[in-house]
Amino acid sequence: MLTSYPHITKLIGVIGIFMLMSYGVSDPERRTKVRVAGDSEVVISGTTNVNQFTCKYNLEEMELPIRLVYDDKKEHILFNNASLRLANDCFDCGGRAINKDFKELLQTEAYPQVEMKLLYVDPPQKETSEVGVGMEIKIAGVARRYNATLNCNVDNKITVNGILELKLSDFNLQAPKKMLGMIKVDDEIVVSLAIKMNEV
Repeated sequence: MLTSYPHITKLIGVIGIFMLMSYGVSDPERRTKVRVAGDSEVVISGTTNVNQFTCKYNLEEMELPIRLVYDDKKEHILFNNASLRLANDCFDCGGRAINKDFKELLQTEAYPQVEMKLLYVDPPQKETSEVGVGMEIKIAGVARRYNATLNCNVDNKITVNGILELKLSDFNLQAPKKMLGMIKVDDEIVVSLAIKMNEV
């Protein structure tokens, strides 16, 4: 049971965000499954020179349990082929026109998914709810590596939340300009995570 490893419980919450597929890990030390709650959120937000926008991902596609496989024998807890793939069509920005613009921004016709790959997790510390992670984010065919800090709390559910700050230019993305170029999207975007999970 997960509760047999209290120092691992916080780690499982972080892993559950990212792992939709996990295979190819030889002789893993730990295995478990988690289910993502329907009220979890993955939100991409940004601003323009006149307003702001928010695009929320429909997590109903993640109702099936997620299998977690990992090895904690290294300095960092390392993963192989641990990735979460988000279909661009499942982001809702609040209207048909802005949804179309968002899909165009992400070059959806050529690259229909955003991929978040978990590379490693630092061993959790008892005195804090923060956990360091290393990840690779791939948008429109361009992959970039990031280090981030996420918060993890364990009550009746495992809850993981945090913010990732990215730049469109990191992925060679250029937002469409509207009204003869008078409306422009700013380069900085924010990915907000609020994931709730249960072990199954």
